[in-house]
Amino acid sequence: MSGAYREFTFGEGDAGVGGKSKPFKADANRSYRVSFVWWKGLDQGKPDLDSPGPIFVGEDANFIPGVGYVINKGPEYTKLAGGEAPRKRIGSVIVVWPTDKQGQVDKSALSRGDVEILPWIISGDKFVSLKAINAEFPFGSHDFTLSCSDAQYQKMTFTPCRDSLLRALLGNPKAGSIVTDMIAKAQVVVSKIMDHVGRDMTPQQIREKLAGGGASPGPVVETMATGDIDSMVDNMLDN
Repeated sequence: MSGAYREFTFGEGDAGVGGKSKPFKADANRSYRVSFVWWKGLDQGKPDLDSPGPIFVGEDANFIPGVGYVINKGPEYTKLAGGEAPRKRIGSVIVVWPTDKQGQVDKSALSRGDVEILPWIISGDKFVSLKAINAEFPFGSHDFTLSCSDAQYQKMTFTPCRDSLLRALLGNPKAGSIVTDMIAKAQVVVSKIMDHVGRDMTPQQIREKLAGGGASPGPVVETMATGDIDSMVDNMLDN
């Protein structure tokens, strides 16, 4: 990536990451099982789950009604945002696995391919919490559960899982077509992640957008293709 956006991972280029932003919208009193899918090598179809951590992008941005989130490059942007100070927005791409209300994997849904691949925008404090988990339970080998106690304020807790559904799929020859489709869809989401973190616009472009009305594109949601992986999941979870 280039331009106004900065890539980093846990302990590599993440100095100064912090602040607050609107994270992934989770429902209250529900748990989600999640894998990070954006790793080095994803663009080549071979995500390296043994690298130090998944890829993130992040910048200071402002929300401007009628425009959306825009990267803040200085005082003029702050003025266009009504004087609001910019906030850090950090983005990555995740797989949300089908689970029941207790956060257990729904094997029937998984065998049907009911899997979401989507962007996740988090705040700096959540990044720090995830970084601490990754230090002991690397996300290349461990999924994590995300539990939300308050949907309005997106209060979340993260707990590492004992294994990784993503790694199991990538390592299973019988899941080849599923993996190919999932990676292709993840690449599409990566290509659009910048619009979720914040758009790289000039002040003039912002003014023109405000004059013409309209809004930024909504979140991108992709779904994995159907595949018969029920037996693979049973074997993995029973180990």
